[in-house]
Amino acid sequence: MKLAYLLQTVKGVPLGYNFRLYTYGPYESDVLNDLGQAESMRAVGSKIVAYPSGSGYVFSPGPEREKVKSMAREDLAKYENTITWAITEFGHRTAADLELLSTIIYADRDSCERRQRISPDDLCRQVREIKPRFSEEYVQQNISFLKEKGMLLALSGYVASNHSP
Repeated sequence: MKLAYLLQTVKGVPLGYNFRLYTYGPYESDVLNDLGQAESMRAVGSKIVAYPSGSGYVFSPGPEREKVKSMAREDLAKYENTITWAITEFGHRTAADLELLSTIIYADRDSCERRQRISPDDLCRQVREIKPRFSEEYVQQNISFLKEKGMLLALSGYVASNHSP
């Protein structure tokens, strides 16, 4: 879910999702529908895993992944570098990290849509209002990471309505 959000929001991949802020960050039920479709085609496998704070899904490649991948080869080829970017930058991150990073970007893009530049401290404050379980220091570290990578637009002063690269 969060990687789809990052691909669409940061890199402009036209996935057609309409993400909204939800309990664990940006959410779009159609992503789950699409994953369910991929699972029914056996391109993806999933299992429920118990965590100390609840349960979640772990997805893995399914037995028909190559067949399904070949059906989408042209579209995938157009975005191969972008998909590789997402996996390289974020594939090693925990679900909690992705929740925080995507929420920071969501708050940043919200400021862009309102045509408001935002300071790192104000962005941190907004994110902590949404996600109080993350420490101020940890939120600031992640804001700095995203800023260094050029992923925060309102923080950089870019407040035009078209915020795709």
